[in-house]
Amino acid sequence: MQNLKLSLENLGLAKAEVLVYLDILQNVNTNGSQISKRVDLPKPSVYLALDKLYQRGLINLIPGKTKQYQAQDVLVALEKLRTEYNANLDQALVQIQQIQQASVQKEFIHILGYANFSAQLKAIFARTERELYLQTNMDLNLFASELSNLVAKGVRIIVYSFGARFNYPFVIEEYYDADKPISAGFRMLAVADYAECLMSCGKPDADYLAIYTQQKLQVSLLAENIHNSIYWLKLYQEQPNFSYPCRLATLAEQEIHLSGYSF
Repeated sequence: MQNLKLSLENLGLAKAEVLVYLDILQNVNTNGSQISKRVDLPKPSVYLALDKLYQRGLINLIPGKTKQYQAQDVLVALEKLRTEYNANLDQALVQIQQIQQASVQKEFIHILGYANFSAQLKAIFARTERELYLQTNMDLNLFASELSNLVAKGVRIIVYSFGARFNYPFVIEEYYDADKPISAGFRMLAVADYAECLMSCGKPDADYLAIYTQQKLQVSLLAENIHNSIYWLKLYQEQPNFSYPCRLATLAEQEIHLSGYSF
């Protein structure tokens, strides 16, 4: 019974409304005075709850000298609650999106934890309309549903991948670098519609780190990084003996592949 009470509260009923509604379900053709004797509520709270339940169509009123109530058919009642709940959720979503659009996020948002990163990445996928660039060693089957939806929408998905090789049920333009070593951690650079980006690295646990932004400079830098990785890969695939002494012997190059493109 306690779980049922919580479920009804989560659907938008006040605690008093839940108690009164459950009492009416168990006691056919009852009035406010009788209900107040069975539930731990003062009479004014009972009558207010009855009024609310009646307005929401969850109970029916039987006319007479004293107002008596009976529960609406349960399928009808719960469908009313479902419809009302979904309508409120849809309205809240529209209003929140309007607030976000009114104050476009230009700052960097720091994300901690793989679950939070995954949620942010899925949100980016949901907003993508034209092009998606990815640089990653992750198994994209983890996001098969989201990426399949993008393919169905006609979004162009370009992926520079390294590490283990995976097979996908959706169509992407994949540029696989077989020469990069397999890492224990995950890396993901993502640029969507050349308007927002996400960068992340680490082991897929609570300490996984990611940064999200719509800041134009960072978006362009990540997009350039992914493009350059593909350019270098195509060059070395077409000209295996290509050699160009461009290294600078810097700290940064300790994280760069011998061919010259970013690791």
